[in-house]
Amino acid sequence: MARILVVDDNAELLQMIRMLLEERGGHEVMLSAEGEDGLAKARAHPPDLAIIDVMMPGMNGYEVCRQLRQNPATAHIPIIILTARGQPVDREAAMAAGADDYIAKPVTMAELLERVNRLLTTKVPRRATGGTIAVLGLRGGVGVTTLSVNLALTLTRSLPNQVCLLDLSPASGHGALQLGLRPDPNWSALALLTTGPGSATIRNYLLVHASGLHLLASPMVPLVGEGLRRERVMAILTALGESFPAIVVDLPTILTEGAMTVLEVADTILLVTTADPASLQTTLGTLQVLKLHMPKVRLILNQPGPGPLPSVEALQRVLRYPFSAVIPFDPAQARALAQGKPLAIHAPEAPLAQAVAQLASKLETIRIRK
Repeated sequence: MARILVVDDNAELLQMIRMLLEERGGHEVMLSAEGEDGLAKARAHPPDLAIIDVMMPGMNGYEVCRQLRQNPATAHIPIIILTARGQPVDREAAMAAGADDYIAKPVTMAELLERVNRLLTTKVPRRATGGTIAVLGLRGGVGVTTLSVNLALTLTRSLPNQVCLLDLSPASGHGALQLGLRPDPNWSALALLTTGPGSATIRNYLLVHASGLHLLASPMVPLVGEGLRRERVMAILTALGESFPAIVVDLPTILTEGAMTVLEVADTILLVTTADPASLQTTLGTLQVLKLHMPKVRLILNQPGPGPLPSVEALQRVLRYPFSAVIPFDPAQARALAQGKPLAIHAPEAPLAQAVAQLASKLETIRIRK
C-alpha cells in the first residue's frame, strides 16, 4: 500500500480518483483542491506518489511540482501531471517542472491506476543520502570518467564488494578501459530484454575488478541513438540498488533521456568543469538545466592538463556557484590510463588520488541498508 497525494480543483474527479486508488488499488489517499494546501499536506505527511492537476486557483500544478522537487523530503517521489492541456508543449512543460509522467484528460480509471502502479513499482528505492552519485560534464574531456572511476574505487575501500560503477555512455565509454577490463558483457544486451532486469539477472552483466568494484560497462561499439530509455534506466538502478548501497554513475556528455532519469533520482550530482572558457560556458548552461536539483549539486573543478590554474575565487564568481573540490593536474594519470591501473589503488599517494579521497570524505556518509 502506498500513500498517494491527489491535487485537483475538480471535486467530483477527486472523489472518483480516491475511490479508484483506495478500493481497486488498496492505497491510502490524501486529497487537496488547491496547490498550497497540497504542498502543506505533502510536507506534513510525505506521500509515495503525487497526482497533480495543472490549472488550479492560486498556485498551478507546475509550481507545486517544482516545490515538491526542491523539498528533500519529497524530492524523489514519482509525480504524475494530470491535465486537460494535451499539447506537446504542455508535456514538455510538465517534464521541465520535474514530473515523471504526463496524462492528458480525459483518461480512463483503468489507465490511471496502471500508470500509478507502474511508477510505484519502477521507483528506485530510497537509500541513505549519498547512495547514488551521478558524475556529469557536458563538455568532453573534462575528466568525468577519471573522477568516476577513482571515486568508485575510493568508496570500495570502505565498502568492499558493495560499490557499483555504471558507465552510461552510449558512445563507447571508457570506464572498463581505465580499470583494465574488457567491456564484455555490457549493458547493451539489457536494452533488448522484454522486461526490466531484476537483481539476479543484472549480476550476469557485471564485471568485477580485482579491488571488488563492480562495473556495468558501456558497449565498446557506439550505439546509434541515445542509448537506454527512461524505463530501462529506472529498472537497472532499482536492480543495482537491491545489491549495492553505493552506485556511481558516469553520465554521457549529452542529456539523454536515461541521463535525465539518473539526475532525478541521484542523491548527489557531481558537476565537473575545467577552467577553459568553453567548459565554463557549458557549465553555466548546465547549472541552469540543473536548477531543480541544485540542493544536491556539487561543483568540481578539474585540471586535466599542466600549467597554472586561474584563481579559484575568480572562477567561482564567474559560475556564481562554489566548488566542493579542486582536482589538481597529475602527470601520473596518463600512465595510469595507458596501463589500466587507476591511481586511487595503484598510487594512492598521488595528488589526484588524494584529492578524490578528500572529496569522498566530504560526501555524506553512505550507510548500508539493513
